[in-house]
Amino acid sequence: MTMSNPHPSEEERAARLAAQRKAWNDAHPGYYAEYRERNREEIRRKNREREHARAQREREEKARRQKGIDRATEWAKEHPEERQQARERYKQKHPEAYKQAQRQYYYRNRDAIAERRRTREAADPQKANAARRRAVDRARVAGRNPTWSPTPDQRATYRQRENEARRLARHRARAGLPERQLHRVHAPERRHNDAAADAFFAKKRSGEDVARIRDQDEPTPTELVHAMQERSENRRVVREILAIAEEYFADHEIELRARVAEVSRARFRGGMLPLDVYTEPRRRALEFASRGYRRASVGSPTSSVTVFRWLTTDLAKHGPDVTL
Repeated sequence: MTMSNPHPSEEERAARLAAQRKAWNDAHPGYYAEYRERNREEIRRKNREREHARAQREREEKARRQKGIDRATEWAKEHPEERQQARERYKQKHPEAYKQAQRQYYYRNRDAIAERRRTREAADPQKANAARRRAVDRARVAGRNPTWSPTPDQRATYRQRENEARRLARHRARAGLPERQLHRVHAPERRHNDAAADAFFAKKRSGEDVARIRDQDEPTPTELVHAMQERSENRRVVREILAIAEEYFADHEIELRARVAEVSRARFRGGMLPLDVYTEPRRRALEFASRGYRRASVGSPTSSVTVFRWLTTDLAKHGPDVTL
């Protein structure tokens, strides 16, 4: 006779608890669904309180970090020499960490850094050209090749971007869309454009100006307005139906899957193909949510890509193989 260990290990206790929990769940398959149904409002209230508390903690943490940044910035302004000395000491003591911090700062603020560089170059092009020549001279003296060339990984990235751009251009051409017409705008021209736009929209218009502007526009055809309203209403109905279906599916998932499995086994015994155990429970939830809508047809599985993606959510997670 084998006696049980009076002092089981943590793994044994965890395995025993897991087995007990599984046996209880198997004996009470509908308990969690019934519990959610009975306590739906309480569960939602606790979820809202938890999210509010999390958001409040994030705001407090963000405010605390910002206060620290403000204090450090103010101290640096008041003590520029000490700040420079501290930076040099840190740079000598932790050269790799300093370089890594410099790289991280650049990648976080590369757009702002590039904008400042373009502004400086546009303000004084001769000075910018002289700086480039000095950089080339320093590289030549140090024995480095001043002519930059990409690495193999960079070349592969560039090729991938070019292939993607060509693919998008082909798609636009097949769809009858015009070619992409983008060009680089330097900082001075961009500032000039912004100022002209602000002046244009800030200018006060007379009644004659407004009438002339309106006469330039042709009214939208009535059939296009009706088509847009129809599509907008269909999208609104789809959003409402999917919201109801998602909530219904979350509350009755166990019952839906059990019913689909039972029907699938009966069909299989009768010589018919079984139901899709991944999409059929969601389809039944969608059918329940569509009741009472005059536009219920817009929530059918073939009505839109949005509905189809919702139906195949579980299939995308588990793959195409189905096991009864």
